[in-house]
Amino acid sequence: MLCESDRTNWVNGAFVKSACYAVLQGSRPFDLTGERNEKIHSAQRRLVARPYSMESVSHLEPQVTHLIGDLLIKFDSFAASSRPIDIGTWFQLFAFDVIGAISFTKPFGFVALANDDGMLTRIERSLGNTAWLMHVPWIFNFHQKYILPSEVQGRRDKGGIDNDLVGQLFQTAHSKTELNDLVISFMMTSNVFAGSDTTSAALRGIFLNLLRHPRVLSKLRAELEEQRAAGRLSSIVTFQEAEASPYLQAVMHEAMRVFSPVGFNPDRDVPEGGMMINGIFVPGGTVVGSNAWVIHRVPEVWGADFEQFRPERWLERESSSELKPALEKTSVGWR
Repeated sequence: MLCESDRTNWVNGAFVKSACYAVLQGSRPFDLTGERNEKIHSAQRRLVARPYSMESVSHLEPQVTHLIGDLLIKFDSFAASSRPIDIGTWFQLFAFDVIGAISFTKPFGFVALANDDGMLTRIERSLGNTAWLMHVPWIFNFHQKYILPSEVQGRRDKGGIDNDLVGQLFQTAHSKTELNDLVISFMMTSNVFAGSDTTSAALRGIFLNLLRHPRVLSKLRAELEEQRAAGRLSSIVTFQEAEASPYLQAVMHEAMRVFSPVGFNPDRDVPEGGMMINGIFVPGGTVVGSNAWVIHRVPEVWGADFEQFRPERWLERESSSELKPALEKTSVGWR
């Protein structure tokens, strides 16, 4: 294994996605996930940048807040009856509903029904096979399916709020014919598969580590209680309020470090001409990868206590600016 502490070339786009991503793209001319050509990807990204911008997504926060309320009601009922639950499953049901709400105006209803209609199993099987299927093009392309064309068509037929993701993509498609319903269906399928799984995995990691470390949980509760007493927290914490809670942010960053939602290596090609990596020359075109579970445990970056769940490392003035660029949340580099 080669380990390179200088991540500049990863971040600035010198390493491009490897050939396996072309398998994901298939025959679609428009694909933000699989497109390997950086110029084409940049043009496509600009086309749909507004619907996915923080400004646009922030307008959908009321839908998410409502779903958080629904989830808390469920948890209260479980607590009142002393009924044990698999909280991880509920986080995934919740993540599905969030993706549904911000994409199609309405949630899928998984939390309300306490049922996922078999979707969790299908996604688990799909994601478990994706890593090797990306290297076997003919199998992947033969079995490739879209799970949400009916949802996209239903959203077009029934209508919804203009600023959900599909609504904004519909508006963009009026002037950009390459953004057709099939492309939008695949984008929404990617949202549901990747977005729901990484979101629920992140929530699992946060709560698992809080429960394992009572000191951290007590300190976080103290911060939130202080914020609430000062009138700086709503009954359901908003995005802005969470951003203004330093220890909460540190807990989330540290949980993402020790329990990364993504565990596979995102393949990239070494640029033409090759590169020296940790004193060893790696030829251009060589496929390399950066695994978050390894990078997040490099003692030269995270310190001798890298195995410990210690949110305080993110609040230490001398280290916080160095740590954030090294955190691989769901991928590596600028895309």
